[in-house]
Amino acid sequence: MSKLNVSFYLKNDKQRNGESAIYAKIKLGSTTSTMSTGKYICPIRWGKTNMLQNAKRKGNEVSLKNFIYEIPREISDIYLKLSKETKNTSARDLKNTYSGRTNTGARITIIKLLDSYIVNFTKRVEKEEVSLRTLEKYEGVLRIFKEFINKKYNQKDYPFEDVDNQFVYSFDDYLRYEKPNGAKLGIGNNTAVKYISNIKSMLNYSVKRSVIKYNPFSVYDEKLNDIDTVFLSQLELEKIEALKFESYRLDTVRDIFLFSCYTSYAPVDSMNLTLDNLDIENDGVCWIRTTRQKSGVKSDIVALPPILKIIEKYKYDPRCVDEKRLLPNYSNQKMNEYLKEIAELAGIKKRLTWYVSRHTFATTVCLSNKIPLEVVSKMMGHKKITQTQHYAKLIDERVKEEANKLKEIYSK
Repeated sequence: MSKLNVSFYLKNDKQRNGESAIYAKIKLGSTTSTMSTGKYICPIRWGKTNMLQNAKRKGNEVSLKNFIYEIPREISDIYLKLSKETKNTSARDLKNTYSGRTNTGARITIIKLLDSYIVNFTKRVEKEEVSLRTLEKYEGVLRIFKEFINKKYNQKDYPFEDVDNQFVYSFDDYLRYEKPNGAKLGIGNNTAVKYISNIKSMLNYSVKRSVIKYNPFSVYDEKLNDIDTVFLSQLELEKIEALKFESYRLDTVRDIFLFSCYTSYAPVDSMNLTLDNLDIENDGVCWIRTTRQKSGVKSDIVALPPILKIIEKYKYDPRCVDEKRLLPNYSNQKMNEYLKEIAELAGIKKRLTWYVSRHTFATTVCLSNKIPLEVVSKMMGHKKITQTQHYAKLIDERVKEEANKLKEIYSK
């Protein structure tokens, strides 16, 4: 095997905010190739730290050193692998493989990588391993990502090897300040963080399959902001139940919403239920047994009296009979608008969404009635109990508020 050496130098004609680009020089036998590491540093610090070998705990120097000096080890691993496959490996072959190119030098682009994820996910949807709704979410994020590349770089695709920290945070800036959003520009923090998290997950698919060596979006570490979780009280639930409608659409949407409040099922899960999902035991207890479409987790719920009442209501409904559905399959895209109308008729000032129904199940229906957290977690289809603990904190806050009211009364 030929001798391999990887060294680093600054390319001062490539600068960003006063920092110079760090390049790697790969020498293998008589062949040589150079490549960008995607990292930058102040030239003075590069010299004072002896090319980061003596990095201090200043800024990101230590993490930068760890990243930079991991490259020779990774390239060495690539060399060992390629030398088993071909006799004439060159420094350029090592660079191409590390940078996300094929052995023939064909450039890998980020859109092609993301498209490959969509192709695989579509196959999984066809096998009913994952939900169509989740696929549509990824497709939507990919459309926005393509818009970003087109507007920012005037290209339909972008070389993967050129995707660096600056590219990642340029996408973040685009989402927050430039993306069309109705009459405004830019979307909120939590939506932006979720979109970039989706891109990161999609690229991990290629990392796991050794198509690329690293995920450039792993550098992104912005956090979700805490938001107020809205849920209905028992009184508010009863107000909605008591409403009388002349409109079929409002009546149906109200029932689907209440079904979700008493089961925690998302509308897509609720409307997919059939008589086959019901399991009546010898003691008369009726179970709804299903698997969450979004997570694929088994979720069995005892059908409470309000649920049995709704099931009985639609037992002979023409919209349900042929396919033995428990609820009409209501596909109207304006369902959230109808929920707003229902809230106004019930005198409820909270904004009703399908998330509210799920939050209501966890808090008002279960935890407020002393159902153990681990049982609630299982019924909600959570993979980890930590996903459910948030609701317990909400109940604790409510108890605290009510206790403070009592304290004021008895302090008089």
